[in-house]
Amino acid sequence: MAGPDQRHPHLPLPRSEPVNERRTRNGFGKRGDLDTKRHGEQLAAELDAALTTPAQPGYDERRLLKLSVEGISRDLFENIPGLELVSQEGKEVVLLFASKEGQREFRSRLRTMADGGQPTRQDILIAIHGVSFWTREDRLGLALRAEGVPASAEVIVDVELWPLEKRQTDRVQMIASFEAFCTTNAAEILDSVNQETLVLKRIRCSLGTLNRFLEHRDVRTVDLPPRVRLAESDLQISATALGTIPAPPTSAPVVAVLDSGVVTNHPLLAPAMGDAQSFLAGRGPEDENGHGTAVAGLALYGEALARKEPFVPLLRIVSGRITDEDAQSQATDKFLENQITEAVDAFLRDYGCRVFNLSFGDERKPFSGGRVRGLAATIDTLSRTRNVLFVVSAGNFRGGPSGEPKWKSDYPGYLLEEESRILDPAPALNALTVGSVARYDVPRGSQRYPEDPAHQSAVPAGFPSPFSRTGPGPGGAIKPDVVAFGGNYAVDLRVGERRLTNALLGEPAPAHDFVGGHMLRDFVGTSFAAPHVAHIAGRLLSEYPSASPNLLRALIVAHAAIPKEAHALGLETDDLRSLVGYGQPQRDRCLFSTERCVSLITEDRLPENRHHFYEVPLPPDFLIKGRRHRAITVAIAHAPAVRTTRAGYRCSQFTFRLVAASSLNDLLKIYRKTTKDEREKEPKEFREPSIGLQLRSKGTVQTATYDVKASPTKEKVFVVLTRTVPEWAGGLVPEEPYALVVTLEDRSEQEVRYYTQLRATLRERVRV
Repeated sequence: MAGPDQRHPHLPLPRSEPVNERRTRNGFGKRGDLDTKRHGEQLAAELDAALTTPAQPGYDERRLLKLSVEGISRDLFENIPGLELVSQEGKEVVLLFASKEGQREFRSRLRTMADGGQPTRQDILIAIHGVSFWTREDRLGLALRAEGVPASAEVIVDVELWPLEKRQTDRVQMIASFEAFCTTNAAEILDSVNQETLVLKRIRCSLGTLNRFLEHRDVRTVDLPPRVRLAESDLQISATALGTIPAPPTSAPVVAVLDSGVVTNHPLLAPAMGDAQSFLAGRGPEDENGHGTAVAGLALYGEALARKEPFVPLLRIVSGRITDEDAQSQATDKFLENQITEAVDAFLRDYGCRVFNLSFGDERKPFSGGRVRGLAATIDTLSRTRNVLFVVSAGNFRGGPSGEPKWKSDYPGYLLEEESRILDPAPALNALTVGSVARYDVPRGSQRYPEDPAHQSAVPAGFPSPFSRTGPGPGGAIKPDVVAFGGNYAVDLRVGERRLTNALLGEPAPAHDFVGGHMLRDFVGTSFAAPHVAHIAGRLLSEYPSASPNLLRALIVAHAAIPKEAHALGLETDDLRSLVGYGQPQRDRCLFSTERCVSLITEDRLPENRHHFYEVPLPPDFLIKGRRHRAITVAIAHAPAVRTTRAGYRCSQFTFRLVAASSLNDLLKIYRKTTKDEREKEPKEFREPSIGLQLRSKGTVQTATYDVKASPTKEKVFVVLTRTVPEWAGGLVPEEPYALVVTLEDRSEQEVRYYTQLRATLRERVRV
């Protein structure tokens, strides 16, 4: 008989039939007691005031109205003739183009309500709190708002236009009109991004023209270009005896590192290097900074570098240079969005690369809620349209407007403030965002002076790193998704807990200037946590070559565990998840099943507003009576289309429940489309989940664990998977791919044979 720790490939999970139409919910709520006459008078006055302001230039003569709303989740305003929905900015702002006809119709309905009548679709008017227009202040981007307009006579700015997703002809007309406006105002367009949900122009112009952009109707935002800076320490560790490093197998998966380049002749990297290209105009592919070389080494070897395990590459690496010698983007040349798209398409076409590591973020643009910005939206779109996985760093916190915090005594409170939120592109929902935990807690000063208590690490080993930025992500989604080792800070308590360098608290990785020096240095930052996860994703493709990015994400979060040290912080659940997400992935469990821990995996496609059902096969050893610690973990992942002009952003939502029922037929009676009077109450989940449905379902990758310590149920256990599509997104993606992972684990000391028994059960199901 196989040993309890022998490794096996994961098992398939068959789906139960049929596919049920989703249970419907009630419509949006209504405001309570409201004086409709007074409400109509107020809105009519605000509308008149908005329409009497000077008209702003645009590609046609329509006005742009800004409505403050409550409870509107569908494109109901488009039912009013002459009004066209432009965007939903957050949950409470709707923007409309209003023609002369639309202005008259809108005013007429408000006047009818103000006179005591009941206009058509009065419920829409009741949901409106205020009417105004898109102002200069609304158009200020985060960096421009924080730093102010540059003092130089000439500036470079990024101008975002309304994407007009549903009207391609209007989009072409709008872009042509705006380009003509730039020519008239002597503004030079340096680069453009024209995607379905994103229209950007990088422009060199005068301060006067910048101010005119802020008054242009077709401009959504104006902001300063990204200034992507990546931290690394200057510390070194002793070189290791490398020996002869073999080349990886010819079939090894390829991981792309989009960074500052790679030193391709580094002895640790050379056997596994596939290609190195530059997507930075005027620069070669070589790494002048060292950041990209370190990231590539961690993506290739993962934990082997820290554990000093034998260096045997099982992956191949390709490098796409997109940052300069200072590890910054080139603000005067191309958009990062275009550089990344070009790199993804090249490496996907030439090498079949499906995993991309991005370790950078714009420190001036923490995600404080609201809409998802350009780079994250681009990554979300590329993830879905190119069927690739992006692994993205959460970003590093180095202090706020008032300076650096007390890294030790103020920890972790400062990480839960808004200024510590994840950086663009970390909010990308379809990517895996990675935060950092500390591996070491004995800094160089403490090693030199072990009796001096002033030399300390900012946090103990195993705790979230003192610089790791936090969530939540869009719509309250859990972000970062996972964490990995990324380093620690050192402090000297005699000088006010100031952050120290030269601390020997980072992640060991290849040094780009290794000639005549050390092969490895230690690097600190979430940049070096992300490639640990990219390494696991690449290893998964070695074992499961046909796995989709959805399955890679689902397996990684299904086998992530919150570090026990993080529980010691005593934080509320939401705050803890904002720090560490679903936890730290356990590589071997991601890759293999054992007799004690078995993963059942499947991939499928789900139509709009439908349910899928999966019966979870429970092996005989799982059903043994008595108090034994067993657990069921469920994880799902999907990569929906996104729209930056919608408050919901994603075009569909998946949810799952783990429930018990006597049979599938009994379950189908509950999960069927019925009238409200006939509807049966939805069953409670099988056990109390580690993460509630409301919180976990805000993301596109989600998981929950159900502890089973007493005797298991006598009923069958099912996963009910539901896809919900908002009305505005209907028909965009008729069937959406997803991945599902169900893990059965025994956490007691008893001998069990879950894998052997489940394999036999599944073979019998197939035979029948």
